[in-house]
Amino acid sequence: MLKLNLFIPLFFLCFIGEICTPMIFPTIRILGFLPFILFAIIRLSLPTALWCSALAGVVIDLYSHGPPLGFFALNYSLSTLIIYRYRKFFSEEKSFPFALLGVLFSFTSTLIHFLLYSLFDTRLKLSPQTFLTDLFCMPIVDGIYTLTWILLPFLAIKYLTEPKRINLYKQKLGMVLNELSRITGK
Repeated sequence: MLKLNLFIPLFFLCFIGEICTPMIFPTIRILGFLPFILFAIIRLSLPTALWCSALAGVVIDLYSHGPPLGFFALNYSLSTLIIYRYRKFFSEEKSFPFALLGVLFSFTSTLIHFLLYSLFDTRLKLSPQTFLTDLFCMPIVDGIYTLTWILLPFLAIKYLTEPKRINLYKQKLGMVLNELSRITGK
């Protein structure tokens, strides 16, 4: 069953990333919902992962002004359908394979984007520079985004909230408080 305690904050964190990254990097188009879709692919069944990717695509469709409504929902759903069978080779626990899954999803999504865009709009002009940047450079940037925006904070929280670490923090805090009370005389 869908674990809402992870997916709702993850959805909103990805939404913030989708909105904020164009402010920071205006010329780079990052797939902001990529970590949300990847967690859905790894943790959920295929129908639920498809619904999650369609939801992310609909959110992108609602505020994008270029392609017709449903374009990104279809793109993300088809990409999820293709990538889902390879999920057993990747783990969310290890950062590099998870980022590599992000690169693979972004590459697949870009290929589907080109195919769908050529079906809906004939003004698509492809050049060798477009293929180089969109098929090779941007998936790497998306993998780095996935790693830095979502995975590293989750791993840091998991690392810092381990019971043995919490006991260590309490012990260190107790030592500091004892030393402060000795110095101040209280």
